[in-house]
Amino acid sequence: MQEMNDIAGIEKKKKRKGFSPFLLIRLLGVGLFIYILTTVDLVALWMHMKEVEGHFLLLAILFQVILLFIKALRWHILNDGSRESKRWMRSFGEFFESYAIGVITPGRLGELVKAGHAREKNRIMETGIRVVVERGFDLGIFVIIAGLALLLTFNDTTSNILGLLALLGGMFVMILAFIFMGSARATHIIQVFLNRLPFLSLNFDLSFRKKTMNIQFTIFLLSIISNLSYFISCYFLAAGLSFDQSVLFISGAVAIAGLLNMLPITVMGLGTREGTFLLLFKPMAEPLILAFSGLVFLVAQIGGGIISFILGYFFLLISSKK
Repeated sequence: MQEMNDIAGIEKKKKRKGFSPFLLIRLLGVGLFIYILTTVDLVALWMHMKEVEGHFLLLAILFQVILLFIKALRWHILNDGSRESKRWMRSFGEFFESYAIGVITPGRLGELVKAGHAREKNRIMETGIRVVVERGFDLGIFVIIAGLALLLTFNDTTSNILGLLALLGGMFVMILAFIFMGSARATHIIQVFLNRLPFLSLNFDLSFRKKTMNIQFTIFLLSIISNLSYFISCYFLAAGLSFDQSVLFISGAVAIAGLLNMLPITVMGLGTREGTFLLLFKPMAEPLILAFSGLVFLVAQIGGGIISFILGYFFLLISSKK
């Protein structure tokens, strides 16, 4: 009888251990994803889509797909870079799922989904550090592009000062990303800080595996290529609408709008992106500017979200079967 009670107790512990509150976040993210898609004005988006030249639209979509797979590869290398098919399929699935939820929900909810795939407390925090590295490179590149555009395409003192500050800020963020990726001391400082938080008994014991210089350079290179793919995609959308601005100007406008969209002000940046584009492309006709904003919304967010959503659960399904 005692033995049966012991077995029942072990089974209950296993059940409690198997449940994760992050499952609720994943379900919430999926629910928000589906709800937002059902509220999008597809007729208006189709009107925007018809205004762009077809071959430019296809090129824009192609570079969005390139962006997704390069970022998925970067996430896998950040995890462990294993060549085992199940491991990289799992990494790709985690990335695509989190990207789909993150790009279409406020406050980057998708980043929490990545942490949710890690079952243990320490692994959740280690995943969080990898997310900081990943987002640090992306944020740094966006800020640097915005700074270069302000410095080189605007001819007033205020823009030059802001551009210089943005360049310095972007480089600082990228240096921090390199530090978290290559320094065991940085991980230890985070661990000590979290363990000393009052009223919380976290007791983290974070493991650290320093990335080699080759891996660090690879992640840095993949970050540049993936983010440039995004700006090239947006430039093709602008070219398809006969915009006559330079690649750097359009990339800078997209970068500034993207930085504002990272703030959880509105869902999917609706309103903030349009306001930013109307201000920066001010001499142009408003309907054309709004058409460009709608196409960026359609291709980079709605399109990227749907593609990632499908790919995410495809890779997760395949990895679970393996």
